[in-house]
Amino acid sequence: MTQPRPSGRAIRGIHHIAISVPDLNQAKHFYTEVLGFSIVDETRLHPSADGDAVTQLNDADCTAVMVDAGNIFLELFEFHSPKPDPLITSRSVHQLGYTHFALEVEDIQAEFLRLEAEGVQWHSPPVNAGDGYMMTYGRDPFGNVIEIQQVPADLPFSLERLALQSRTG
Repeated sequence: MTQPRPSGRAIRGIHHIAISVPDLNQAKHFYTEVLGFSIVDETRLHPSADGDAVTQLNDADCTAVMVDAGNIFLELFEFHSPKPDPLITSRSVHQLGYTHFALEVEDIQAEFLRLEAEGVQWHSPPVNAGDGYMMTYGRDPFGNVIEIQQVPADLPFSLERLALQSRTG
């Protein structure tokens, strides 16, 4: 049973997840054309004292794109300076830190095949994790792990339940 959300709370929820990518144009193609999200903002962030303080970098210079993913935003960064370390496309999900983000889909088999045709490298075909919950992990063009999942509406972690809680709570 979920607990009711206190009214007037300071934290409203997760706004966005940020992903640093080596090629912003390729990332925009994948996240908009392949996944179907839409760009809502794009900006160039030039080196500044404030930018360096926030990022703890020297001469931070990047282009950032904010993507509307339906119920959350994704922020895609391409850093021009300082140059990032070479891309590690084989980072295992057991490593500390963010491991993946999940996309809830209506038909996991259809999305699995569609995204596979678009170049997503899957770890495995979808598996039944119990109670009708189907899921699998794959990788975006940069090696970041993404999950697709099909969640029955009656499970406590379905987007339908989350949306209902937001409207009533």
